[in-house]
Order: sequence, then C-alpha cells, then structure tokens
Amino acid sequence: MTIKVLHLIGGGEIAGAEKHVLSLLNHLPAENVEPMLGCLIKNSPLAAQAQARGLVSQTFPMKFPLDLTATIPIVRFGRKSQIQLLHCHGTRAGLVGRVAAKILRIPCISTVHSLPEFDYKANWKGRAALLLDYYTLPLVDAVITVSDNLKEYVLARREQKGLSFPVKTIYNGCDTMDFSERDRLRKHFRRHYGIPEHTVVLGTIGRLHPVKGQMFLIEAAQLLHKEFPDLHLLIVGEGPSRTELQQALNTSGLNYTLTGYMPEAWRVLPAMDIFVLPSQHEGMGLVLLEAAQAGVPIVATNVGGISEILVDQSEALLVNPASPLDLTLACSRLLRDQALVQKLVTKAAEKARMFTPEKMAAETAALYKEVLNTRKS
Repeated sequence: MTIKVLHLIGGGEIAGAEKHVLSLLNHLPAENVEPMLGCLIKNSPLAAQAQARGLVSQTFPMKFPLDLTATIPIVRFGRKSQIQLLHCHGTRAGLVGRVAAKILRIPCISTVHSLPEFDYKANWKGRAALLLDYYTLPLVDAVITVSDNLKEYVLARREQKGLSFPVKTIYNGCDTMDFSERDRLRKHFRRHYGIPEHTVVLGTIGRLHPVKGQMFLIEAAQLLHKEFPDLHLLIVGEGPSRTELQQALNTSGLNYTLTGYMPEAWRVLPAMDIFVLPSQHEGMGLVLLEAAQAGVPIVATNVGGISEILVDQSEALLVNPASPLDLTLACSRLLRDQALVQKLVTKAAEKARMFTPEKMAAETAALYKEVLNTRKS
C-alpha cells in the first residue's frame, strides 16, 4: 500500500532543513510512499525547487508566524488529496500541521532539525516557539530527530508532559556531489571572485544568523591573519545577520568575500583550504558531510550532533564554541601539518559515505508504516 504523506515546512529559504526535505522527498521509496510538499511562506523558493524536480508542491501562506488560519487550506488539501499522514518540519509547520492533523484525524510526525530557541534572532520569538511546541506536543504520534543530542532534548520534553510517543534518531543523508572536476571548480570560483591561487582561503557555508557563529569566525580570521598575511575569508550564505557581519568584515582589515545565497553552494567547497563551522548549536551539520566529500579539512565546534558524525582528531578538529582563539589554533595547526590534513580528509570522506539519503528515506518510510499500524490497532 502506498502512503500519501504531506510534508509541511516554512520554506522561506534553502537551508539545512529544506535541503533535507528535498532529498527525503526525492528518495522515499515510490512503491511505499507518495510524498507531497506544503510550504507556509508565499513565493517559497523551496516550493519552486520542488516543482522543478517534478514533485507535487502546494503553498499555504501564513500571514504571520502564529497564523492558525493556514490550517484551513491545509485541511481542505488533505481531504481532497486523501492525505494519510502529516510530516512537519520545524516549529512553524509543527503549529499548524499538528492542529490540521488533529482535525483530519490522521497521524502526525514531527522532525526536529534544531533547538527551537536557536532558530530565531529575537529571544522572545525563541521562547514563544518553545511554548507553542510544548503545548502542541500531545498532538504528535512520533518525533524524528536528526541526532541523538536532539533526541535527549525531545525525550526530556516528552517526560515533562507525561507522553509516550516514539522518538527516533534518523540521521540526514547527504546526496553524492560531483567533485570529479575539483581543480576546475577551485580555479573557476577563485578567478570569478578575484582570489589568487596562492591565497589561504578559510571558508564557511550557512545561514547568516547568530547561532551559526560567523562573527566568531571573523575574529578568528583576524588572529590567524597575523600568522598568515595572505589569508582570505569566504562566507557563503544569506540571512538576518548580514548587516552586522558586513560591518564587521568592513572594519576587520581582512581580504574577504561575502557571496550571499548560492543555490549550489557545495560547488564552492574546493576553493577553500579549510572549512570552518563555528556554530553555537547544530542539529547535525549536513554541510559537514558535503565538505568531507569535497576533501576539505574541517574545523567545527563541538556542539549538538556534530561529534556524532565526525570524530575529533580523526575526521575533523572539534573545538569549543564561541572561542575565536580555539578556532585560530585549530586552523593554524592544519595549515602547518599536511600529514594531519591528509589523515582527516581521508577519514572524513569515508565517514560521509555512510550517511546516504537512501538509508534516511528507508528508515523514515519504516516509521510511517509503524505509526499507521499503531493507529489502526
């Protein structure tokens, strides 16, 4: 039997959760699951990408983050399309999706990609998101987390509410990127942005947001610049912190490139000599698997689920969060020790091959079946 599943997500940008959803929808076994995508932001770039890939996509615009009226078109669509299960991604989707599933009398699964309190720049929004998640938690039939670190968080909240739904860790799968022309990609990007070939490039990819820690990376690059004068800082991404980061870069004295959003950001990875993920929290850190595929040595903060996918000193160098000095020392070590770089790159590439989208999709489809069978019994 094919299960009709509606995936709900904000879809206002293409970040880690959105990449996850696109990959999941592309790899769910067609003989078992018929997936559809619902986005909650008008003119959603995610909806456009899904449609370009031939996926069924619908938009249910929310006028503001707590707009429960979006449940009405979701319920109508669910009835018309005979949706059998709702799969929510993120707090916004969890709010309207859980309510809609209750009205439709169908199971609801939520995937937790990150801690809600870190998803918003304003603290009050983070607290509101936590509160809404807490009060709608009884409406879920199961929760997927993208790391065991997040699983512990969900289990604690489940216990607070005296609930008993299953919580399962399903790691993100990373699509295989084509780095067969790595040198050409490296030269093309550096030439396009006027970065000399001999220059040491410190790079990161991610949403421009305080939780991603780019400000700490700028401070680290300033310290590292004293040791490596030809250093170039490369930041790929867009987000609410752009103005502050641009101002900091302008006064940093660094050579830098701030690209803005790039649809296929993985193509930039070969231009980097070190990939740095300076986050203050990460659910899993999907971009790390892309960097590992690209053969770029990795420095990352030891937060969230990062240590679950990359082993410190073996596959990457993991450092304390919010510490520019620790980032500087780790990067300096890599720039001076090519033997260590080669070991980390080789081991990280091996690890990345373990996180396949096929495995992620198969485990997700199995949970759908389990939840539906539980509802029937």
